[in-house]
Amino acid sequence: MKMTNMIFQTAGALFLALSVGAAQAVQVQVNGGFENGDFTGWDQFPTGTGQQTVISTNCSAGTYCGSITNDTISSNSLFKNANVGIGVVAPNSAYTVSFDARGSFATPGGVAFAEFFSEVSGGGVSKAEILGGAPLAINPDPNVWTSFTFTGTTGPDVGGGVTLQLGATNGPAAGTFMVYDNIIIDVTAVPVPAAVWLFGSGLLGLVGVARRRKG
Repeated sequence: MKMTNMIFQTAGALFLALSVGAAQAVQVQVNGGFENGDFTGWDQFPTGTGQQTVISTNCSAGTYCGSITNDTISSNSLFKNANVGIGVVAPNSAYTVSFDARGSFATPGGVAFAEFFSEVSGGGVSKAEILGGAPLAINPDPNVWTSFTFTGTTGPDVGGGVTLQLGATNGPAAGTFMVYDNIIIDVTAVPVPAAVWLFGSGLLGLVGVARRRKG
């Protein structure tokens, strides 16, 4: 009887622990520090030739960082960590995006935005956000890094994962320069009840064995 009770108590404790820990935060960014030395994992959308490069000068962390020099007026030269976390990120759940940025803006009209999308499988989005609701407030010295952290909630459909988009936008004048580094996309993972039931089933099997041995 004592053995049976102990197994039941252990099963209950493990079930509770696994259930509580089932929804947890995971990082889904790909090559977030550009430490591959290139744009592996990033989709690039320049508006001119040679605008986007991976550099190794004055990076905020590690050896490399990703830079954009937008020399085309009225355009947004950008790169994306696109459709990351497919099958992992949970809908309607918390996320945190953080990164470091430095640069300078063309005058007039130069800005930089960080945008976050909850992607629908097959195309489209269930939620689109400008992080912070405004352009990035970077240090006026282009050599000084500013660290950003944004939190929010994913959309109701994340079948296509999530996307972080970082850019350098010009108005009627060209010359917005941006560098990004140390990019982290932290999302709430989809719970895994199947694993919980697997452990529970195994423990219940032990209970049955204990009962048969007692009989």
